[in-house]
Amino acid sequence: MRYDLAFLLCCCKSFLGNSSDSSDQADDFYEVLCIDKDASSDEIKRAYKRQSLKNHPDKLAQRGQQVTDADQARFQRIKEAYEVLSDPHRKETYDAIGEKGMKWIDEPFSLDPQEMARNFAASSTLDRSKIFAIFVVIAIAVFILPVLICLQVDGHLGGNSDWFSVLAPLWIWNLIVLTYHGRVLAMGPIHRPDSVSPDDWVDPLPMSKRLFSLFRFSLILIFELLVCASLDNMINLKWAEVFIPIYIWEITTLIKKVPQARTRIVTVEDLETALGKPYRDFTQAEKDLISKRYSVVPSLDSPEFEQAHKLKSRAKQDVVKVIFRVIFLVFLITQLDSERNWNWFYIFTPFWVMSFCICCGSYQAFAEAQATLAEKDPSFFNSDVENDNKAANNISREEQEELKSQLLQSGYRMMTSCCTQAFVLLIVGLFVGKIQGASYSSLWIISPLLLSVSVILFCLGCTIFCITDVNDIEHMGDTGGAEGAGVGSGYENMDNNRQNNAGASVKKNTSSNNYKPPDDPTVPKSTWDPEKGQVWDDPTELSSPIQSITSSTNTNFNSSSTAAAAAAGESTRIIQSSSNTNPGVVHSTASDTGTNVTMSTTVDLLDDLGHQNYNAIQQQGGETPPAPVTSAIDELD
Repeated sequence: MRYDLAFLLCCCKSFLGNSSDSSDQADDFYEVLCIDKDASSDEIKRAYKRQSLKNHPDKLAQRGQQVTDADQARFQRIKEAYEVLSDPHRKETYDAIGEKGMKWIDEPFSLDPQEMARNFAASSTLDRSKIFAIFVVIAIAVFILPVLICLQVDGHLGGNSDWFSVLAPLWIWNLIVLTYHGRVLAMGPIHRPDSVSPDDWVDPLPMSKRLFSLFRFSLILIFELLVCASLDNMINLKWAEVFIPIYIWEITTLIKKVPQARTRIVTVEDLETALGKPYRDFTQAEKDLISKRYSVVPSLDSPEFEQAHKLKSRAKQDVVKVIFRVIFLVFLITQLDSERNWNWFYIFTPFWVMSFCICCGSYQAFAEAQATLAEKDPSFFNSDVENDNKAANNISREEQEELKSQLLQSGYRMMTSCCTQAFVLLIVGLFVGKIQGASYSSLWIISPLLLSVSVILFCLGCTIFCITDVNDIEHMGDTGGAEGAGVGSGYENMDNNRQNNAGASVKKNTSSNNYKPPDDPTVPKSTWDPEKGQVWDDPTELSSPIQSITSSTNTNFNSSSTAAAAAAGESTRIIQSSSNTNPGVVHSTASDTGTNVTMSTTVDLLDDLGHQNYNAIQQQGGETPPAPVTSAIDELD
């Protein structure tokens, strides 16, 4: 089996469900062509011809049979089955992960997320264990190298262990990355899609960028080899010479980031004004020259301007970080090659200053977003502000929501940046304390990372193994209490059967065998208690629909709602139609307008309430009456 299929089966089988379900067997490609799974390519071809002669719409028409949509769909299904099974690569994929898996590979967003969640909830413990094992293996692969380095520093690996052996996981990772760069170089130029014209086509990954990335990776690899050779006393070089690849690497970073940081952002209108002609009339040479010096955006309010501004700001931050790293390298090499015994906390001063600057920059960005929102919408922070400048408040609802979203994103970035820097400073502080002469184990340096990963794995394990398949229909009857246990299980959800249209009757769906007519004396009724919630009473205690509604809501409505309900009761007279064949319908006529209004009986309301809101009411414990009862009172008004 191919490695990609094995990985998909290991990771995604629980989300795709069982491909051998009985619901899928009727449309199985092998069943469609009437062949076995071990059929050869010739057998598949003969089966396709046989099924085509039998089910082709033209052949059906020649035999005098009327061609229906089902016949067309059946023939299309036969063609689809042959296209998949005749291709060995696609056939292997279909045999491994089924049709749903194939569609998911071709279109990752084609599957319904709810269906994937249901499949995962119904998956076996073995499939879930495979997913959890992948996360565990990733965590081990990431942290095995730091753990080995800490054990080597503390001398737990023995005196004969060398650093080249200890760093074996690092060499494996470098080999993987080097193989990737080699494949990228061997891939050649990216071909232009047919839908893109030659003038508009730009290679997203030119060969110069590929060679540049490989050169930067080679510098890091050479530095790692020099450090290991120096630690094992295989070469006799000063640390200033060992760090030469790092100097070159930082120089290449400046070469890449400084032009981006100095790029000017101009609009198309500015270019048209400067050159005196429309942008569409610019020659390709002019466009190439402009793109090297400027970043052209449609307007200052466009998304392209925001993206270009982010790239420029990120490039400036990278340049500042390079400066701090260079200063730190100067301090570090001076400490290692000279006889000066400086305090290591002073050597790492650039780290402390850089972290402080990063936090201050994040706070400044948040303050700017806050000031922008306060300027355009002063009422956001203080609802009592009276602003005489109408232009400041003349913003649409969409603009307000966008400003709020930008403020929330700025606040999130500020909190994330500050928390990340605090975490990094904690690890660096433990590292500096160790090299300063602290007696604790080197494993304490990476202990924050190990603790964080342990918590993440624990939460993932709880999430993966604790999700269960919940049957909504069965759960509907489980009210969690002795009073409602027998009631919820004997009634259906009435949301799809109730229609609140004026002058129309509302009929209860009687498809359930447990349904009881509204006038059945055994039908339970309830009242609403602010402390106990829904309390089911004896059916004989409620004498009329209006009394039922009033008694179930009297203790919860405020004074205004009670007055409105009383006014509605005085202005409404209830007429029981003798010709009405449905006993679950009561007609009410408003005396002031003469309009006939139809509403369901109290039994329907309590029935609907008992199914949909009973569990929520018991948990909420509030004094707000249920929505169905409130809507019934509103209908009387």
